[in-house]
Amino acid sequence: MNQDLNENVKEGIKEDVVKNINENDSENNENRSTSRPTDEEIEKKAVIDVGTTEKVTEVTEKTTDVGDIEGKEINEGSARIFLNKHVFYNQHMEICRDVMSLSVSTLPRELTVCDGMCASGVRGIRYALENDNVRHVTFVDMDEAAIALVMHNLVLNNLDFPAVQSDINHYLYRGGEKFNFVEIDPFGSPVPFVRAALLNLRASKEGYLSVTATDTAVLCGAQSKACNMYYTSRPLHNYFCHEAGVRILIGYIARVASPLGLGIQPLLSLSKRHYFKVLLKVKKGAIAALDSLKQLGYVSWCPSCFDIRLYNKPFLKEECGVCSRAHSSHVGVEWAGPLWLGKIEDSNIITGMKEKNLQRDYKNKKEIMSLLHLLSFDAEMPPFYFDFHAIFDKLNMPSKKFDTIVKILTENGFRVTNTHFCQTAIKTDAPAEVVLDAVKRA
Repeated sequence: MNQDLNENVKEGIKEDVVKNINENDSENNENRSTSRPTDEEIEKKAVIDVGTTEKVTEVTEKTTDVGDIEGKEINEGSARIFLNKHVFYNQHMEICRDVMSLSVSTLPRELTVCDGMCASGVRGIRYALENDNVRHVTFVDMDEAAIALVMHNLVLNNLDFPAVQSDINHYLYRGGEKFNFVEIDPFGSPVPFVRAALLNLRASKEGYLSVTATDTAVLCGAQSKACNMYYTSRPLHNYFCHEAGVRILIGYIARVASPLGLGIQPLLSLSKRHYFKVLLKVKKGAIAALDSLKQLGYVSWCPSCFDIRLYNKPFLKEECGVCSRAHSSHVGVEWAGPLWLGKIEDSNIITGMKEKNLQRDYKNKKEIMSLLHLLSFDAEMPPFYFDFHAIFDKLNMPSKKFDTIVKILTENGFRVTNTHFCQTAIKTDAPAEVVLDAVKRA
């Protein structure tokens, strides 16, 4: 009986998929030509999960609108993607998907990818089309319209991968598939999904975790109580809050990974627009877990003299070690943590991404290359940065030429670079008092 039910479900979904494809072919014939998929292709795309009668029943109820797709087709990277009003697609994240596809190309092993909360499937489809090292992608989303659209887009790009309608945590815990690359791209905070992703990756001795966070107001300190609650970390709401937010995110993942016997190594960290994106290498073993924890600590910042101090232990001074000696009244410091104090970029990964970017015909190619140059600077410089505009405001002085300030610092033997976190800031190994003196002298 179960076998008959499975066959009936599969046939019903096949009919919907055929209807959907035929309708869209007729609507778009003037702009493109798409050959009708074979019966074998339809069969493979129509079956989401027929492992048990319960799963089949659930799929049957949630795929009744497969044929009801009205929208438009776009090209992004190497992919053709059909979009509709029922499934979220963010065009402003295209450059993020460009950058992440480049990063995937540099990873030195064959990848089995889970595209969690996949929506239209654009990210996972691009990973598969653009990178030879991607062997398999499973697309997971709770939304029935998203799964219907993913199946359509897989056929559109001649890809043969499964699309699963499921809660991502449930699937990573209980779905039976083990991955060595997990993509977590939620609305808002990734906190509810990190543990399930890490636990799934634990089956591999080494794997990769790609995480998006769009709750930047939380991580950057505008909603500090929420950061305390979700990330169990205190944020900073100042001019370098974006880098502090990225480091809080990485530090949180490291603390979740450690009890699972996993360590992490950041390969790429990106702050842009309304989101943070991090790519982490995940390694199994007690030594790796303990090494990660050694990279955690705290940062203090003085709002009076801009002095920045890093601490591995939570013994923070209440007074600034610099300006409390220079003024009759002390200035209390602000602090954040625990957060990640180690490197957040990998120079070798970024170098490989630059090479791949030259080979690809992305429409954002020039912007990506500029971004990668800035990320390569961040990879070699100490944590955090100095924003000249914030310094000018604090000193109540007009803006001065950045090049003049940088020249004074470099002539005194300090390293100075730009940073992708802020266009008006520099990273340097010079202490705050030297930077402020250079600003005054410029």
